[in-house]
Amino acid sequence: MLHFSIFRQRAQDRRHRAQQLQTARTSVRDNSLRRSDKSYEIMANRGPTYGLSREVQEKIEQKYDPDLESRLVDWIVVQCGGNLERPQPGKQNFQNWLMDGTILCRLINSLYPRGKEPIKKIQETHMAFKQMEKISQFLQAAEAYGVITTDIFQTVDLWEGKDMAAVQRTLMALGSVALTKDDGHYRGNRDWFHRKSQSNRREFSEEQLRQGQNLIGLQMGSNRGASQAGMTGYGMHRQIMPYLVVRIMSSAKQFFILLLVALVHIAEQESSGRREKSDDCVCGHPGIPGNPGHNGMPGRDGRDGAKGDKGDPGDIGTCGATGKDGPKGDKGEPGAPGIDGVKGRRGENGERGPPGKMGPQGFPGPLGLKGLKGEMGMPGPQGIKGDVGPLGPEGPQGIIGYKGEKGVQGPIGPPGRPGPKGDLGPPGHKGSIGYRGDKGSKGEIGEKGPQGDMPEIPKSAFSAGLTAQSKLPASNVPIRFEKIIYNRQNHYDPQSGRFTCAITGAYYFTYHITVFSRNVRVALMKNGQSIIHTMDNYQNNEDQASGGTVLYLQAGDKVWLQVVGEQFFNGLYADDDDDTTFSGFLLFAE
Repeated sequence: MLHFSIFRQRAQDRRHRAQQLQTARTSVRDNSLRRSDKSYEIMANRGPTYGLSREVQEKIEQKYDPDLESRLVDWIVVQCGGNLERPQPGKQNFQNWLMDGTILCRLINSLYPRGKEPIKKIQETHMAFKQMEKISQFLQAAEAYGVITTDIFQTVDLWEGKDMAAVQRTLMALGSVALTKDDGHYRGNRDWFHRKSQSNRREFSEEQLRQGQNLIGLQMGSNRGASQAGMTGYGMHRQIMPYLVVRIMSSAKQFFILLLVALVHIAEQESSGRREKSDDCVCGHPGIPGNPGHNGMPGRDGRDGAKGDKGDPGDIGTCGATGKDGPKGDKGEPGAPGIDGVKGRRGENGERGPPGKMGPQGFPGPLGLKGLKGEMGMPGPQGIKGDVGPLGPEGPQGIIGYKGEKGVQGPIGPPGRPGPKGDLGPPGHKGSIGYRGDKGSKGEIGEKGPQGDMPEIPKSAFSAGLTAQSKLPASNVPIRFEKIIYNRQNHYDPQSGRFTCAITGAYYFTYHITVFSRNVRVALMKNGQSIIHTMDNYQNNEDQASGGTVLYLQAGDKVWLQVVGEQFFNGLYADDDDDTTFSGFLLFAE
């Protein structure tokens, strides 16, 4: 009857679904999770649920605990610290407070020491898939911290508000693990969470284990009081039956035991009445004992016993391996000077060293005694010719003497007055270089000459980037950077993605790549030849890669950037917040 009513309800739902679809979409858009200063993308337009789905969703929502919400908010505010804003009470406000993933990432980072946080970079973003990625990072970090997998909620449970009670269970489990570790990073009241049970391992000796093999544990039942007196050799062997059959037989056995007890009680009353009537009744022989019953179900484990006395200290273990050398310590203070040792033997004479540097000039000594007369020195140089003496009296004419030797040439006299310009004579022999004359006086400033032509400086440069339409380009073809940043000389063609050299010289090319969703492997090409390669692996976060080199190009050479390999290495990404660019410019021309 219940299944028939469910099928009838589902049939009615399908008939009314077409009429209510537009109203459902409008209701979903109006009730979408938004904030006053941020806009969120709608992940999916979900209509209202009916039938069993609605009953299940209502039961899930009934598990949400408002009191637990207040306790979790208090702990998150205290644990994260800073100027964290508290949300208004209510499940919707609690979901809006946590759904971007930032507070959850700050919470898990606060449980680790500084410098060892599992989430290195927490990005502030309004993009839906990046916020869901931060929630996934929190869940992975929480599981690595010690929260078991069954206590981890799903990303959609928080983002779409499907099961906020599961979010509360995950945060409670995280707080319990942090309180149990007690490593000094937990902040807040210790009564907010319970400690998890710790292991209490027992160690038994070989003798105790051998003794235990001869004992029958009480969980297996007991044979105390059993007897085989009066049994024949043909007993019924033990039957191995399924668990359900055993339970049914056990219930039936209990019923018959109660019935047997009642019959025995009635029989005792009748027998006591008969004894009053006749005391000469003789009891019969005891009957044959029945077969022993089947063992009952094992009972529950008993509670842990009291803590035992401290055991004897164990033997000293073997010496472990030598540890690694620690960091070099600071230089210590100099110690006190030691006592002088015994004077050693005189060493052998060493080799004579090189002469030392010349010392400073000494003071002049006292005046010595007059020395002996020296030998005749060499004749001195000829003196300067004296002035002409006065004219003497005319003497007799003497005898013509011999022609004397040519005297030493006298100094050059002062220049005479310039004479009239003579005729151009034959070129003479090249004379020796004369003395440098004195610097002449500064001449007058001449008239300004006509302005010359300015030298033409060769120019060639470009810079371009990817757009949202040209991201994730195809492989083994030039990448088309369609977002022109600078291309005044038009040496770069955005349609083909190639740069054509117009001026022979040295050029510098560089590229900056934002890596997202796929790996990246690119190469800088010159006339179809690969020059340099760059590769980067995507690891669940945005990454950056870059490269650059200097190339010698001749007029007509072409340079471009392209993806090397298959489509799995084209993770070049660009949007409003991230860019991928390719640039180049002329260093000098030849």
